[in-house]
Amino acid sequence: MALIGIVTVLYGSETVVDEFFKTLDIQSYKDFVLYVVDNKSPDKSLEKSKELAKNVSFKTVFIENEGNYGVAKGNNIGIKAALEDGCSYVLLSNNDIKLNADTIENLMFSVNEDNALLAVPKIYYYGTNLIWCAGGTFDKSTGTTRHFHVREEDQGQCNDKKIVPYAPTCFMVISRKVFEQIGFMDEQYFVYFDDTDFMYRAYQAKIPLYYYPNSTLDHKESVSTGHKSAFSLYYLMRNIIIFNNKYRSKLYLIFIILRNFAYLSIVIAFSTKWPVLKAGYKGLYDGIKAV
Repeated sequence: MALIGIVTVLYGSETVVDEFFKTLDIQSYKDFVLYVVDNKSPDKSLEKSKELAKNVSFKTVFIENEGNYGVAKGNNIGIKAALEDGCSYVLLSNNDIKLNADTIENLMFSVNEDNALLAVPKIYYYGTNLIWCAGGTFDKSTGTTRHFHVREEDQGQCNDKKIVPYAPTCFMVISRKVFEQIGFMDEQYFVYFDDTDFMYRAYQAKIPLYYYPNSTLDHKESVSTGHKSAFSLYYLMRNIIIFNNKYRSKLYLIFIILRNFAYLSIVIAFSTKWPVLKAGYKGLYDGIKAV
């Protein structure tokens, strides 16, 4: 079996790491090392993870950063450690997930069968039969991405393996050859769009991304960043400008700026409080300033 380096970044993860470690420990695929990169988590994520690591069968490597370096840099630190230790594959993983016992085995069986360099499973909303992601694509109408079959009840409509343009890196197997070809995560994003940027570079390089529905897991959304928080809205607005400036025309970028200003002023303004809306406007402004 190929050695996998599973990389996860800790930040505000105290409430989810129990299940993460527990379901990693029951994996039928055993040839992996877990790299836990702590971004100076303000809660007891690190202490709890160290205690959990004492009672599992797999090796855990802890990397303690001096501050919150963001998801992109945190992942890069873990990726480089895994590659230096000789891992053939890196598995980028959120820790707000619940795995089945055969999640990694099924994924790696398909990877080996197709000699895949990039692969993702079918992901459900936690504790439901609703699909969170069955692969995805880049959506030029919004300047961002969209998931296939999102919020649909799974009735077998996405049970065929296929090559997809995009998927989030919340649980993705990546061959070391991919990093050698396209590099690492772009750290200017800090959080959000770092995976979009990475996957767009893979897409441009014509590296196939395989979706394997025989491998499944559950995902808890936005545990560390907060769903529709000021923090998340700021970085979403900021980074959508940075990403589209990097890969699209200036005319298209103007469209994206106007579209998101309208989104904040019409949709968000009537559904949230002023501090959150203000953070969104600031993110948009900082994104424009950055380009």
